[in-house]
Amino acid sequence: MNDNSDPQLDALFAAARAAAPDTSRLEYGFETRLAARLREENGASLFTWAWRLCPFFAALALAVAWWTQTTERGEVYSRIAAEAAPASEELLAYMTGDRR
Repeated sequence: MNDNSDPQLDALFAAARAAAPDTSRLEYGFETRLAARLREENGASLFTWAWRLCPFFAALALAVAWWTQTTERGEVYSRIAAEAAPASEELLAYMTGDRR
């Protein structure tokens, strides 16, 4: 270890220690206060994320509403039902009008 003590630096450190406020009262219960604050922030984080994502979900709902209004719902739903049926080729041709 170096023993290069600087008297001016030592005097500044001594003056800083003498002028330092008493922090013993602030140290009391620090862990408890910190844990309570972290619990509070974790509890509010779900609400905070939901509030921040609200515009995205609103835009998504508007896009879905617009899509359902602009597509021909009967054709879409009949095509889905026809593809799920056991004899799908014949039913799909009948529903869509693609008779050969």
